[in-house]
Amino acid sequence: MLTRLKTTIAGYKDRFRLARRNFGRDERGVSAIEFVLIFPILVGMMAGTVDIGQALTVSRKMNQIVATLGDMTSQQQAWTTTEIDAIITGTSTIIEPFGKSDLKIDLAILDVDSALKTKVNWARSYNKTALQKTDPSPVAVPTNIATSGVQMIVVKATYSLTTPFSKLLKPITGVTSYNYQKTYIMRPRNGDTVTLS
Repeated sequence: MLTRLKTTIAGYKDRFRLARRNFGRDERGVSAIEFVLIFPILVGMMAGTVDIGQALTVSRKMNQIVATLGDMTSQQQAWTTTEIDAIITGTSTIIEPFGKSDLKIDLAILDVDSALKTKVNWARSYNKTALQKTDPSPVAVPTNIATSGVQMIVVKATYSLTTPFSKLLKPITGVTSYNYQKTYIMRPRNGDTVTLS
Protein backbone atom coordinates (compact mmCIF):
# COMPACT_ATOMS: atom_id res chain seq x y z
CA MET A 1 0.00 0.00 0.00
CA LEU A 2 2.78 2.39 0.94
CA THR A 3 4.71 1.51 -2.18
CA ARG A 4 1.65 2.18 -4.33
CA LEU A 5 1.13 5.56 -2.63
CA LYS A 6 4.78 6.49 -3.22
CA THR A 7 4.46 5.48 -6.86
CA THR A 8 1.30 7.56 -7.24
CA ILE A 9 2.94 10.61 -5.63
CA ALA A 10 6.03 10.20 -7.80
CA GLY A 11 3.76 10.00 -10.87
CA TYR A 12 2.05 13.23 -9.85
CA LYS A 13 5.42 14.90 -9.31
CA ASP A 14 6.56 13.81 -12.76
CA ARG A 15 3.33 15.08 -14.33
CA PHE A 16 3.64 18.36 -12.45
CA ARG A 17 7.26 18.82 -13.62
CA LEU A 18 6.23 17.99 -17.19
CA ALA A 19 3.25 20.38 -17.05
CA ARG A 20 5.43 23.12 -15.59
CA ARG A 21 8.05 22.60 -18.31
CA ASN A 22 5.41 22.56 -21.07
CA PHE A 23 3.48 25.55 -19.68
CA GLY A 24 5.99 28.07 -21.08
CA ARG A 25 5.88 26.37 -24.48
CA ASP A 26 2.11 26.00 -24.75
CA GLU A 27 0.76 28.67 -27.13
CA ARG A 28 -2.90 27.65 -27.17
CA GLY A 29 -5.12 30.68 -26.44
CA VAL A 30 -2.38 33.24 -27.09
CA SER A 31 -4.30 34.86 -29.96
CA ALA A 32 -7.41 35.12 -27.76
CA ILE A 33 -5.41 36.92 -25.08
CA GLU A 34 -3.84 39.24 -27.66
CA PHE A 35 -7.29 40.01 -29.07
CA VAL A 36 -8.66 40.85 -25.62
CA LEU A 37 -5.74 43.21 -25.01
CA ILE A 38 -5.90 44.90 -28.44
CA PHE A 39 -9.69 45.10 -28.87
CA PRO A 40 -10.25 48.20 -26.67
CA ILE A 41 -7.48 50.02 -28.56
CA LEU A 42 -9.08 49.13 -31.89
CA VAL A 43 -12.51 50.31 -30.71
CA GLY A 44 -10.98 53.56 -29.47
CA MET A 45 -9.22 54.13 -32.80
CA MET A 46 -12.42 53.43 -34.74
CA ALA A 47 -14.41 55.80 -32.52
CA GLY A 48 -11.77 58.50 -32.92
CA THR A 49 -11.74 58.10 -36.69
CA VAL A 50 -15.53 58.38 -36.93
CA ASP A 51 -15.53 61.35 -34.55
CA ILE A 52 -12.78 63.24 -36.38
CA GLY A 53 -14.38 62.46 -39.75
CA GLN A 54 -17.72 63.92 -38.69
CA ALA A 55 -16.07 66.94 -37.05
CA LEU A 56 -14.08 67.75 -40.21
CA THR A 57 -17.13 67.28 -42.43
CA VAL A 58 -19.17 69.73 -40.35
CA SER A 59 -16.31 72.24 -40.33
CA ARG A 60 -16.17 72.13 -44.13
CA LYS A 61 -19.96 72.48 -44.38
CA MET A 62 -19.93 75.49 -42.05
CA ASN A 63 -17.29 77.21 -44.22
CA GLN A 64 -19.46 76.50 -47.25
CA ILE A 65 -22.60 77.92 -45.56
CA VAL A 66 -21.06 81.30 -44.71
CA ALA A 67 -19.22 81.63 -48.04
CA THR A 68 -22.29 80.72 -50.10
CA LEU A 69 -24.62 83.06 -48.21
CA GLY A 70 -22.18 85.97 -48.34
CA ASP A 71 -21.42 85.44 -52.02
CA MET A 72 -25.07 85.15 -53.05
CA THR A 73 -26.05 88.25 -51.05
CA SER A 74 -23.27 90.28 -52.67
CA GLN A 75 -24.46 89.62 -56.22
CA GLN A 76 -27.43 92.06 -56.24
CA GLN A 77 -27.92 95.62 -55.08
CA ALA A 78 -31.47 95.04 -53.86
CA TRP A 79 -33.25 92.10 -52.25
CA THR A 80 -36.72 91.47 -50.89
CA THR A 81 -37.20 89.91 -47.48
CA THR A 82 -38.72 86.83 -49.12
CA GLU A 83 -35.73 86.37 -51.41
CA ILE A 84 -33.13 86.77 -48.67
CA ASP A 85 -35.03 84.45 -46.31
CA ALA A 86 -35.21 81.84 -49.08
CA ILE A 87 -31.46 82.11 -49.67
CA ILE A 88 -30.71 81.75 -45.95
CA THR A 89 -33.03 78.74 -45.67
CA GLY A 90 -31.44 77.24 -48.76
CA THR A 91 -27.90 77.64 -47.46
CA SER A 92 -28.91 76.06 -44.15
CA THR A 93 -29.55 72.79 -46.01
CA ILE A 94 -25.82 72.50 -46.70
CA ILE A 95 -25.41 71.19 -43.14
CA GLU A 96 -27.50 68.10 -43.95
CA PRO A 97 -27.45 65.17 -43.18
CA PHE A 98 -26.56 66.69 -39.81
CA GLY A 99 -29.48 68.28 -37.95
CA LYS A 100 -30.34 71.94 -38.60
CA SER A 101 -31.82 72.69 -35.16
CA ASP A 102 -28.42 73.70 -33.69
CA LEU A 103 -27.44 75.80 -36.71
CA LYS A 104 -27.68 79.56 -36.16
CA ILE A 105 -26.94 82.09 -38.91
CA ASP A 106 -26.63 85.88 -38.87
CA LEU A 107 -26.54 87.85 -42.12
CA ALA A 108 -25.86 91.55 -41.58
CA ILE A 109 -25.32 94.42 -43.98
CA LEU A 110 -23.12 96.97 -42.24
CA ASP A 111 -22.73 100.69 -42.80
CA VAL A 112 -19.14 101.96 -42.53
CA ASP A 113 -18.67 105.52 -41.26
CA SER A 114 -15.78 107.93 -41.86
CA ALA A 115 -13.93 106.54 -38.83
CA LEU A 116 -14.33 103.00 -40.31
CA LYS A 117 -16.71 102.01 -37.50
CA THR A 118 -19.48 99.63 -38.48
CA LYS A 119 -23.10 99.26 -37.49
CA VAL A 120 -25.96 97.15 -38.80
CA ASN A 121 -28.07 98.67 -41.59
CA TRP A 122 -30.29 95.59 -41.94
CA ALA A 123 -30.02 91.96 -40.92
CA ARG A 124 -31.74 88.59 -41.28
CA SER A 125 -31.14 85.39 -39.37
CA TYR A 126 -31.84 81.67 -39.16
CA ASN A 127 -32.88 79.91 -35.90
CA LYS A 128 -32.32 83.08 -33.86
CA THR A 129 -33.46 86.66 -33.45
CA ALA A 130 -32.09 88.95 -36.15
CA LEU A 131 -29.84 91.86 -35.27
CA GLN A 132 -31.49 95.27 -35.20
CA LYS A 133 -30.62 98.41 -37.15
CA THR A 134 -27.67 100.28 -35.54
CA ASP A 135 -26.57 97.19 -33.55
CA PRO A 136 -22.82 96.61 -33.54
CA SER A 137 -21.38 94.19 -36.08
CA PRO A 138 -21.54 90.52 -35.04
CA VAL A 139 -17.99 90.18 -36.40
CA ALA A 140 -15.01 92.49 -36.04
CA VAL A 141 -14.41 94.01 -39.48
CA PRO A 142 -10.70 94.66 -40.18
CA THR A 143 -10.08 98.33 -40.95
CA ASN A 144 -7.85 97.43 -43.91
CA ILE A 145 -10.88 96.10 -45.83
CA ALA A 146 -13.46 98.64 -44.63
CA THR A 147 -14.09 101.71 -46.79
CA SER A 148 -16.16 104.66 -45.68
CA GLY A 149 -19.49 104.78 -47.50
CA VAL A 150 -19.21 101.19 -48.80
CA GLN A 151 -21.34 98.63 -47.02
CA MET A 152 -19.92 95.33 -45.79
CA ILE A 153 -21.69 91.96 -45.92
CA VAL A 154 -21.06 89.90 -42.81
CA VAL A 155 -22.17 86.32 -42.22
CA LYS A 156 -21.70 84.52 -38.93
CA ALA A 157 -22.79 80.91 -38.36
CA THR A 158 -22.54 78.76 -35.24
CA TYR A 159 -23.20 75.06 -34.79
CA SER A 160 -22.90 72.48 -32.03
CA LEU A 161 -22.21 68.86 -33.02
CA THR A 162 -22.60 65.90 -30.68
CA THR A 163 -21.32 62.68 -32.22
CA PRO A 164 -22.10 59.12 -31.10
CA PHE A 165 -18.61 58.84 -29.62
CA SER A 166 -18.01 62.37 -28.29
CA LYS A 167 -19.10 61.43 -24.76
CA LEU A 168 -17.01 58.26 -24.90
CA LEU A 169 -13.95 60.28 -25.95
CA LYS A 170 -14.44 63.04 -23.35
CA PRO A 171 -11.51 61.79 -21.20
CA ILE A 172 -9.24 62.29 -24.23
CA THR A 173 -10.77 65.38 -25.90
CA GLY A 174 -12.19 67.09 -22.81
CA VAL A 175 -15.47 67.96 -24.59
CA THR A 176 -18.82 66.26 -25.14
CA SER A 177 -19.68 68.27 -28.26
CA TYR A 178 -17.85 70.24 -30.91
CA ASN A 179 -18.76 73.92 -31.26
CA TYR A 180 -18.16 75.80 -34.50
CA GLN A 181 -18.19 79.50 -35.30
CA LYS A 182 -17.49 80.54 -38.88
CA THR A 183 -17.53 84.05 -40.33
CA TYR A 184 -17.37 85.59 -43.78
CA ILE A 185 -16.88 89.24 -44.73
CA MET A 186 -17.06 90.81 -48.17
CA ARG A 187 -18.10 93.91 -50.10
CA PRO A 188 -21.05 94.11 -52.49
CA ARG A 189 -20.12 93.07 -56.03
CA ASN A 190 -22.45 95.52 -57.78
CA GLY A 191 -22.24 99.00 -56.35
CA ASP A 192 -21.54 100.08 -52.79
CA THR A 193 -24.79 99.10 -51.08
CA VAL A 194 -27.22 96.21 -50.68
CA THR A 195 -30.78 97.23 -49.84
CA LEU A 196 -33.67 95.22 -48.43
CA SER A 197 -37.31 95.91 -49.22
